[in-house]
Amino acid sequence: MNENMALLSQKEIDTLVSFLTQERKIDSGVLDQDSIDKLISLLRSGTLQKLQFDSRLPKTHGGSGTAILILDGEDNLKGQQEFCRLETEIDLETDYIHIICINYKTNTRYEMTPTCLEQVRYVSDDDVEWGYAIPPLTFDKVANLLQVKYTKATFDFICERFAEKMLGNKTCSIPSIYMPSANDLIQHLV
Repeated sequence: MNENMALLSQKEIDTLVSFLTQERKIDSGVLDQDSIDKLISLLRSGTLQKLQFDSRLPKTHGGSGTAILILDGEDNLKGQQEFCRLETEIDLETDYIHIICINYKTNTRYEMTPTCLEQVRYVSDDDVEWGYAIPPLTFDKVANLLQVKYTKATFDFICERFAEKMLGNKTCSIPSIYMPSANDLIQHLV
C-alpha cells in the first residue's frame, strides 16, 4: 500500500465526493489504486499528518531543555539559556531581516543565518541572508535550536513583517502552516 500520507488532490476529492453521493463509476485516471490506498490509509489512521513548512530543520519540541545548537562564545547551555535573547534587525540598505542572538550579560551578538540552521552549528562571518522576511515558525525553530527566548514584541514584528512582505498586508492572517504551535510560543516567549 502507498505509505505517502499526503492529502488527496482536489480532483481526487471531487471524484470521491461525486462517487459517494450519486455516481457509482470512477474514472480510473483520477482515482487509481495508489489514490485508493492513500484514502484507506488516511481513514484507518484516523489522523492526518500535519503539513510542515520547514521540514528540513531538525525536529524540536518546545521546552525540551537541550539545545541542539550551542554558540561558540558561550561557555555552557545554562548561560546561553539564561542570558541570551533572540532579536531582529533590519538592514537599512537592503531592507533584509537579520536574526540576532544577543547575550545581554556580555553584550555579545551572534547573527543566526540560514547556514547556521542548515549546518546546525554557529557559522561566524556568514554572508547568507534571510531576505525580506522569515516565517514565524522558522524564527521559533531558531529559538528552540538555541534554547533561548524572545519577546512578544519581537515575535509580533516577525509576524507583521512576514505578513507584509510575503502576503501583501501586515495585518492579514498568517496561515497556520507558517506559525509555531501554542505550546512552542509559551515555551519561548519571555
